[in-house]
Order: sequence, then C-alpha cells, then structure tokens
Amino acid sequence: MMAAEDEHMSFSAAHESKADRKNCQSCQERKARFRYRGVVRADRDHTLCFECYRAERDRRRARLLVEADRRPSVPSPFAGAATPSERRVAHRRAMLAHFERQHRLATTV
Repeated sequence: MMAAEDEHMSFSAAHESKADRKNCQSCQERKARFRYRGVVRADRDHTLCFECYRAERDRRRARLLVEADRRPSVPSPFAGAATPSERRVAHRRAMLAHFERQHRLATTV
C-alpha cells in the first residue's frame, strides 16, 4: 500500500529513499529547498538547492545577454545631433563658473 505522497510518482521514484528524493537534482549534495516568503519549501516543484538555483539563474541571464547582443540595436535618437560649437562650450563653462562663484558667496555669508 502506497502513501498518499507516493500516488502521483512513478514506480522508480516511489521506491527511492526519501533522503534521495529531497536532495538537489543537480548536485545531489544539498537538500532541495529554499525559503519563499518565510516558509521553507521542499516539494516536487522545488528540486534544486539554493546554490544550484542561483547558478542556473545566472546561466539563464548570461544566455539572455548574449542573445540581446546579437539582436540589432535600436539607433540612438542623438546619433544625428551636432556637436556643440566652441562658442557654446565656452558659454557653458562661463555659466558654470558663475554658478560656482554664486554658490561660494552664498555659503560664506
């Protein structure tokens, strides 16, 4: 007679030891559970230990980044913008110098 927990498992899975079923499917070294909203989960939906889960998540992210690099990029809206002239650069530098002087005067008074 099988337990209610074993009814939904295959014949081979039902005959594995409970300790083996609770181990991480990837490394088989640590228990396959992690915290989710403060509750420790260790059921058939959570089959990886935290370290293997994190490693799998990082591999997935790296794969997505590689795929994103291969996609054509969106052209920048500033690609056609002209560089500012020397006159505008000089004006902006003068404005910044003015703001610095005003700030120094305000903080010394």
